[in-house]
Amino acid sequence: MTPEQLSQTLVKSEELDYNPIAVKFVTSLSDLPEGVKKFGASSEASGPKSFLCAMWGDCLRGAGPFYTTKEHQLCGGGAIAAGFGSLLPLDVAEKFMIGDGKLFGSMDALRCSLSSTMPFEDGEFEAQIVGPLSAMNDDTLRPDVVLIVCKPFQGQHILRAYGFDSGELVHGIAGGSTCEMVSSYVVRTGKPTFTLGDTGGNAGLSLAPDELLLAFPYDKLGMAVSNLPRICRTSTMHRHTIVHER
Repeated sequence: MTPEQLSQTLVKSEELDYNPIAVKFVTSLSDLPEGVKKFGASSEASGPKSFLCAMWGDCLRGAGPFYTTKEHQLCGGGAIAAGFGSLLPLDVAEKFMIGDGKLFGSMDALRCSLSSTMPFEDGEFEAQIVGPLSAMNDDTLRPDVVLIVCKPFQGQHILRAYGFDSGELVHGIAGGSTCEMVSSYVVRTGKPTFTLGDTGGNAGLSLAPDELLLAFPYDKLGMAVSNLPRICRTSTMHRHTIVHER
């Protein structure tokens, strides 16, 4: 199936509220496909900036495809997740990331979280193209990662469809930044995952409290989508008379 067909089938089968979005990592600016606009090109703002998660959220609501670079990033986590490299030294981040009411209790915890996502090397990529999956049909826009916002029961169906033929268990990831957990981790492992996200990332994506995020390597998504009509969707538990303990 084409990216557009994958998107349409997912949305129709699972009645998703949002169309899936796609992410493509670009090693060099010289590799950018012709015709893809730069983030903020339609804005009147000088030197437009945003958060990577908010850019993804824009695409969930129909924006894109567009490309973004390090110069557009307001958040160090987003810059790391995109493979652009950190915006500031780690010890400076300590001031606003470590302590009660913040993200981590110690620098060791912060370092452990960063390494657990299998981060990209600083400068591994110079740009990221993001947009609705349905708009990434051109071969030059072939995605690396697909992000799907869904309710837990919808995610259960999609991940069960992935395991229908593969037999693989899908392991979730949590405890770090939303963008980091569904970027390098998925690319490095080559496996789908799901996350509950984090406070900042979920705010940038504008997710509801009962929504979560699935992340698929693009090459693995077709297996899940093709199996959606084949999976079990109802329990046989009602056939049995069971005793409930009081």
